[in-house]
This record gives sequence, C-alpha cells and structure tokens, in this order.
Amino acid sequence: MNTNKKIIIDNISKIYNMYNSPTDRLKEAFSLRSSCYHTEFYALKNISFDVGEGEIVGIMGRNGAGKSTLLKIITGVLQPTYGAVSVSGRISSLLELGAGFNPEYSGIENIYFYGTIMGLSHNEITERLQDILDFAEIGDYVYQPVKTYSSGMFARLAFSCAINVEPEILIVDEILSVGDIRFQAKCFKKFKEFKEKGVTILYVGHDISTMRTFCDRCIWLNQGEIVDMGDPTYISAKYVEFMYVDNLTEFTNYKTFKKDQDTAAEETTLEGPEETAPLSETLSTIEIPESSEENREERITLGRPLAHWGSCTGLIQDICITANGEDLQTCDPWDEITISFSMCYSDKVDYENLSAAFSIKNREGVDMIVKTTYDDGMKLTNPKEGPLHFEFKLKPLLTNGDYYLVLCLENRKEAVITYYEYIEGAKYFKVFESKQLFGRFLPDITTTVKGLN
Repeated sequence: MNTNKKIIIDNISKIYNMYNSPTDRLKEAFSLRSSCYHTEFYALKNISFDVGEGEIVGIMGRNGAGKSTLLKIITGVLQPTYGAVSVSGRISSLLELGAGFNPEYSGIENIYFYGTIMGLSHNEITERLQDILDFAEIGDYVYQPVKTYSSGMFARLAFSCAINVEPEILIVDEILSVGDIRFQAKCFKKFKEFKEKGVTILYVGHDISTMRTFCDRCIWLNQGEIVDMGDPTYISAKYVEFMYVDNLTEFTNYKTFKKDQDTAAEETTLEGPEETAPLSETLSTIEIPESSEENREERITLGRPLAHWGSCTGLIQDICITANGEDLQTCDPWDEITISFSMCYSDKVDYENLSAAFSIKNREGVDMIVKTTYDDGMKLTNPKEGPLHFEFKLKPLLTNGDYYLVLCLENRKEAVITYYEYIEGAKYFKVFESKQLFGRFLPDITTTVKGLN
C-alpha cells in the first residue's frame, strides 16, 4: 500500500455553545459585561490521525460519538474550532445522499448538476452518464423530476452519481443499506474496485462484520474522543464489549448551563480546549491495551482473548479443542474436532433460560459456524450444585485459513439475548488442506454426473 497521506487530522476539536433557551442566547449577545449564558459542548476533542493512499479506515462509535461531525469537517461542510485538516485529492461524499440535487430537475439534469459541482466538465459527465444510469437502474424514471421518485430510487441515483465521479477519497456514512440485496452487492463490488485502484475510503457504520471484512484499520470514537485505533477485529471486539458493559446514556454527557455558576465561569472566553485525561483512561470498566499489529499477533500466539465480558464472568472453565484426543493447533477440513468446556454453578444464573453456545470465526471476525443448546431445545433447568460440562463434536468443513473460537453463556428469557459470559478468542487454530479450495465452507455435497460412456 502506498504510504502517501491523503488525509491528515491534526489535533482538531469542535465546540458548540449550548443555550438553555433562545433568550439566553440574546442575553449573551447583548451583555455589556460579556456574561456567559452557555455551556461548551465538545462534539470532538483533540482528534489526531492520518489516512494513507488506498487505505480503508472504519470509524465506529455509538450515536452521538462525533462520527458524522468528524466526516463533515473532513469534507469541508464544517470548520473545526481548533486544529487543522489537510486533504489531498478529489472527495466524493456519501454523507447525505442527494445533497445538491434540485427536486424540480429531472434525474438526467441532476446528474449534470452534481457532476458540475464536483468539478467535471460537460463532456466528462457525458462520458460517465451511461455508467451512472446502469448502476442506478431506475429506467425511464431518470427523465422525470426527482421529486416524484421513491426514497429508494432517489438514493440509488444519488449513490450512483457519487461513486462515478472517479474520486480519490470516498467518504461513506452509514448508507450501505441503500436498495435491495442485489444493489448492496453492487455497492460492495464497486468499493472493492476502488480499493484496487488506490482510492482512499473512510467508512462509518454500526455493522461490525462489514467493518471487520471491509476495513484495513478502525478508529473507535466515544464522546468526541478517540478511545483506540488499530486492527478492525480487535477494536470492534473491544467496542462490542464496551457497548454491553457500559451503563451510560446512549447519547452524550451534555449538561445544561447552571445559572448559579461562579463569576469566573461566567467570564469564560474560548482560548483553547481544556486539557483533560484521554477518554481511554476514564473507561475503567474495560482494560484497553495497545492495539498495534505486533501486539495483536502476540495475543493470538499466546491465546489471549480478544474480548471477555458478561454479567457473571468466571463461569466458563477448562476450555479445550481437541482432535484425535490431542490439543488442536491445526486440522484439515474433514477432521472430527471436539469443543468442550465446563460451567461453574452459580445462583445468579437463570437455568430455565440458560443456553451454552460456541462460534467459530474467521480472521476477519465473521461467524462461520454457530451452535447453541437453545437451537437444539435442550433444557438445563435442574443442575446439581456443581459444574456443567458441555461438549460439541463436529467436522469443521472450512477452507484454509486462521480461525478462532467464541464461547458464551446466554440468557434466552427475552427476545434480546443477554450474556452471563462472552469470550471472543477463547482458542485459535488453523485449517489446512493441500488442495486448492475455493469459497469459505465445504458442505457435504453428493455430486452426480449422467450421460458418461
């Protein structure tokens, strides 16, 4: 990958002045003593990172973390309060599909209108016109005013315009759910083509699987600060852990302005962001080690979990993966392997709704095999006051690659599953077969050929 930096973010912050009412805004504007009637809200605070040419970087975080604000600053829609942003190359943004479209214009007219905004000449737009129409697949509706389009048709045309202007940098903000599954598949194929051409992509989303398979690197934002960045599998695992154990509000920690603040606070002027400890130091519920590739490889080599959390951790004991009675390090797709573990007794567990489960994930964190006792209708309602022992036997039927084991104890009482314990990366192993195998999974298929001599 080319190491040329296409995006450089240097210690940016974005501050909004929050007022309790419009009256307070007026009071502050016309105050002869420069009295303060607002609270400073940091949408972003001291953010620094860079993105290389051809790199795909994912940005994750819950609602209100500052993801969209960051992308708007990168695209120039917003200006940071402090810090600097350097962007090299033509940006195509999918932040708000159809931004710049005129609802009174036809689809064709809006294609030329959008292309002109992006700096293309009339002839350049004409050269791309058929590609845009073929990708959008809205037929003769392209000659009708876009105000008559359904939301799906509008999004298709806007998406097609944005990705067919030959961008050097593509900004994508949670819009991969556009259209049906066939259209989504076309979008991902297009993104892969962009990567091969060296297009730099920033992707924001909540789909962990997409983040792990699509991105080279991930950045985790929370309350406007970077918690961690690095390998997508590891960062997303820690993010999921945080989302399950965190008990804060889903949005921000913004507090309204207090009228009884002291005089010093009322005379506050904005001279620079306040120096505070990084957010990663305040997340006491999670230990966040460094996430460099070297450290990740060390964790895998030593068999350390990527993430370990739950409401009652410590229940899972004696984890083993064996083949032919020996600890499994490497196997071929057709070996019978045994996954086993024990569960300590606990009066905190609702055994009536308990389910034990395992998953085998590939290196990108995609579930390849999942099995639960709940799926089999097994009831675990009358345990002795001692450990339960679980054993799963299977032939993995997976193609060559690195895989890891996830174990969990689930509470299936409600529709939304909760976890007594969740261990991602309980064990690691390789599948190897000397034949060249394609696909990811090898089902037991019977092949019949008729008409041979």
